Amino acid sequence: MKIKLDSKNYIELNLIDDTKRDIVLIFPGGGYEHTSNRESVPISNVFLKDGYHTAIYYYREEKLIYPYIKEEGLKVIETLRNHPLVHKVFLIGFSAGGHFSAMLATSYPKQVDATILAYPVISSDPSIYHGGSMRNLLGENLNEKTWEDVSLEKQVNDRMSPVFIMHTMDDQSVPVENSIRFIQALNKHKIYNESHFYPRGTHGISLATKEVAFDHMDANDFVNQFGYISNWIELAKDFLRRVKS
Repeated sequence: MKIKLDSKNYIELNLIDDTKRDIVLIFPGGGYEHTSNRESVPISNVFLKDGYHTAIYYYREEKLIYPYIKEEGLKVIETLRNHPLVHKVFLIGFSAGGHFSAMLATSYPKQVDATILAYPVISSDPSIYHGGSMRNLLGENLNEKTWEDVSLEKQVNDRMSPVFIMHTMDDQSVPVENSIRFIQALNKHKIYNESHFYPRGTHGISLATKEVAFDHMDANDFVNQFGYISNWIELAKDFLRRVKS
């Protein structure tokens, strides 16, 4: 089911049945430039099989910049929370989609029941940031305040819900320090969090299965190199089962 928004962006809502269930709202990566197919439907299918309703937020059909993109994100969450078949709302975000998820989790903590972040963009610190994501997010709205606002390790607060993070230590696109700084901030505010770091794995591995192999790689080679990371999604589902009980 496609839910239209005021912009060209939209939500793809997937309901298992007519039972009221928790929902996983998916924010694919793509550097705030596009939304990755490898981090959308394959992720939805995993959680549907586990008994969740799911929703994929295609948030770059119209490239809203900050703060308008954050305002639309809140409307998306509120739309789902008001749906008669939705109970709790969990977010899962990848790369720039991880930044978007974390931005909503820090800004609207009462609206988010838990958040899963996979190799997330977090910081605007030039020593560790993903420059493309920051430029696409801020556009011409670049000043000292907005730069501070979107550095999410500085936005963590005591009201946040639990957070799960996975990252690879040698990520060359979004340095692992993004996740580490976020974890440090969560710990400072005593927010329950769980993290899993893997020694080797390129950025954007998604589920690390044949289904999501990079176009430029043979699927078997992809799994041989990165398949050992594929258990992270089961760990994330275990995390949700614990924090929602």
